[in-house]
Amino acid sequence: MDMAFTLEESEIKNQVRKFVKKDLLPIYREVDEKGDLFGDVKKKFQSMNLLKIYFPEEYGGVGGTFVGLIIALKELGYGSIIPTTLLTGNSLVAWSLYNYGSDFLKTTYIPDLLSLKIPAGIAFTESDTGSDPKQLKTVAKKRAGGWLLNGSKKFITNSGTGGYLMLFALTDEGVTAFWINSKHKGYKVGKRESFIHCGALDNGELYLDDYFVPEDHVIGQVNKGFEILVRAEAIGKTGFCAGYVGLAERALDLAVKYANTRTHRGKPIGRKFQMIQVKLARMTTRVAAMNSYLYQVAAMVDQGKNFVPDAARLKLLVAEDVKEITADAMEIHGAYGLSDEYEIGTLFKAGIGVQVIMGASDIQRVIIANDILAKGKYDTE
Repeated sequence: MDMAFTLEESEIKNQVRKFVKKDLLPIYREVDEKGDLFGDVKKKFQSMNLLKIYFPEEYGGVGGTFVGLIIALKELGYGSIIPTTLLTGNSLVAWSLYNYGSDFLKTTYIPDLLSLKIPAGIAFTESDTGSDPKQLKTVAKKRAGGWLLNGSKKFITNSGTGGYLMLFALTDEGVTAFWINSKHKGYKVGKRESFIHCGALDNGELYLDDYFVPEDHVIGQVNKGFEILVRAEAIGKTGFCAGYVGLAERALDLAVKYANTRTHRGKPIGRKFQMIQVKLARMTTRVAAMNSYLYQVAAMVDQGKNFVPDAARLKLLVAEDVKEITADAMEIHGAYGLSDEYEIGTLFKAGIGVQVIMGASDIQRVIIANDILAKGKYDTE
């Protein structure tokens, strides 16, 4: 079902779907192994200018909708979670600059972010902190003309590829967001992580040793960075979830294909065994529910509504459902699901990531509960 997409949004869906089918799916294994697109496929991907969909023309965009970007991310996720990760990192940083950055930061950096020439990410997490800003140890001290930063970060995507980061550090009375260039003096790349859901992503530690940030590279107001973090992460969660909804659709399609072709005594197992049918019915229902809520949250962004609590609800829903969908798909495949000959094992491993990346499920539960307790009721406005 196409929801109520505009003509432009429908064209985005068709364009990306063709790219996934023709160019991405045939090489998805190599893409996952490298953690990046490559060769002619990467050139074609960049030429599609998908990240420009949502942003205004004055910064190199085309002035489309956030729903349009989410459509693209979901379609890409069907083929591989790697391109959605690349787009999501740059999109949440570009969104933050557009909404909180100075004119200098917007005009200087947003065009490069949208063109994907420079990889970007968000740097908040540290070794001793998860989502609590009061536990941050990276400190920014005021100096003439700017700030001097010292500290370290962990689990930071794109922290070692010579790109840009929106980094959060403690200042006198709160947390402040700073614009960081990983090629500048005082920045050091630390240990790279290898993850079970995707071993090739650039993610790891970074160290700041008297890293100087000019005054005009502060994002938003000093000591008001936590609001930027919360809203940027909500944008990131929505884009991140879009990719995993696409992944879930792929797992469902593979399970349906296997159930229709694998036979037991001459009859397809999907037609013979009710437990297979139960799983497929459950998977289909969950995919439909995730799709509906995904586009509802994306529409809230376009409408200027407070989407932060709903992004947390979406993240929790997708984390729980993708885990169950990929597990059911593995069970339908039986022992063949463990074989590298079949794709479902790759999707099962990738599905693990959605449970912890962009905020663990229990953190989303805290956000959701605090929101409804503050309102005193379930409020859909």
